[in-house]
Amino acid sequence: MSNGINVTSQNQVVTGVDQFSNGLTTYLNELGLPESNVLVPVPERSRVINNLPEVINLVDVNQRTTSIYLSKFIAACGAGLFDAALNFIWDETVVNLRKKVARFDLEYFYDSVVTDENRRKKLRDEDDLVKLDEWELVRGCHLTGILSDIGFKHLDYIRDMRNWASAAHPNQNELTGFQLISWLETCIREVIGKEPEGPAIEIKRFLGSIRNNALTLPDAVPINAGIEHLPPDLGTSLLRTLFGMYTGKAADARLKNNIKLVCNAAWNISPDEVKYECGLKYATFASNGEIDRRDSAREFLDAVNGLPFLPSDTLAVEISEKINNLYAAHIGFNNFHNEPSHARVLDSYVSNTGIIPESVRKAYVRTVVMSKIGNGHGVSTMAESYYDNMLQKFGEHEIKEFVTLLMNTEFSSRVALSACRSNYKALVAYFLPRTTNQITQQALQMINQSTDQQLPNLGKDTRFKQLIGSYSLS
Repeated sequence: MSNGINVTSQNQVVTGVDQFSNGLTTYLNELGLPESNVLVPVPERSRVINNLPEVINLVDVNQRTTSIYLSKFIAACGAGLFDAALNFIWDETVVNLRKKVARFDLEYFYDSVVTDENRRKKLRDEDDLVKLDEWELVRGCHLTGILSDIGFKHLDYIRDMRNWASAAHPNQNELTGFQLISWLETCIREVIGKEPEGPAIEIKRFLGSIRNNALTLPDAVPINAGIEHLPPDLGTSLLRTLFGMYTGKAADARLKNNIKLVCNAAWNISPDEVKYECGLKYATFASNGEIDRRDSAREFLDAVNGLPFLPSDTLAVEISEKINNLYAAHIGFNNFHNEPSHARVLDSYVSNTGIIPESVRKAYVRTVVMSKIGNGHGVSTMAESYYDNMLQKFGEHEIKEFVTLLMNTEFSSRVALSACRSNYKALVAYFLPRTTNQITQQALQMINQSTDQQLPNLGKDTRFKQLIGSYSLS
């Protein structure tokens, strides 16, 4: 017996599908219910059924026995309910991602994706993974290296389609058999049939050594060498985790000594944004009266020469919280309804001068611009006036951050969508006459002259990266 489905079985399934559709149509007519546009046409279903064996064979035989949502996906496709089938693809992917996270390093994962201190305290073990929104799960897997850059971009798109073209909305006729089988193959290749590799495995090994051993200076040398070669996104996640471990209530002297041996390497490869984040957490501990954690945060910042990244006042802490709230509303489900209240509150924190504390400026610009250009399905009209008001207050510093957004993987994925790309270029045209900085002007012109195909990858273009790098020389 072969591992796949033989041709006779496929023909029998297709014939049975046709008979089922005819019978159901007759039954709906007898009940006086609508029968048109209920089920996807049989030829579309046949395209899925005929291509399934090759795709399913990408999944390990032992793993198939527990892949219940793949069975439900096939059943939904056969029944002609493509919108439900899309849900089942996503459900299988989410279940698989949770299993991978649980086997990987839960503390590292939670520290990477959840920056709100109060919420982080409630996330402890595998059972708490269901408390994360699905977009957080996908983003966290990308931040920790469980998902590759290309895997993240594919899954972010499939998640978006699941939100807008699944059974939650009456759009099933827009889905085709080839689309579904392609999305299934992507989820299998990038998630279901793939394990973390490369730098992600290295980080798991680093963290295991730091938690379980008493390290000496010679022990730390190869660890630091490995950290120095990590991609920036993974370096960011590692620094968050080391800071979280060091300031945790359970941190003992051995663990802190281990972290001191490697924290400088993680600090040096991380962007300023996450360094300011550590400074903000110090201020949060202080304002909440968490003296032990405040002192530990100060020790950590001392060890990495990070005291210049402490916030100047508590305003930065307040604004950071409002930015996180708006970002969560924008990226979450039913965002058009949820965004306005958070946008209004954030706008109220920005004075007429438009001055934003340096420690939260990057996150502020990214969140406001992402909300303004939309998610590919539109922009929250009730929140748009607040976004326009905040964009109107952008000064040279904020416009500089605006042009560097294409260096961010999540943002570059967003402008791959035509509607977002169009809105982004409209903002480029808006800011071009408002800046006198020559580097910023050149960057805006490069963005403006990029084709639709070039724009999502412009952040990786050597010329663009060199131009952005010249900010530090000016």
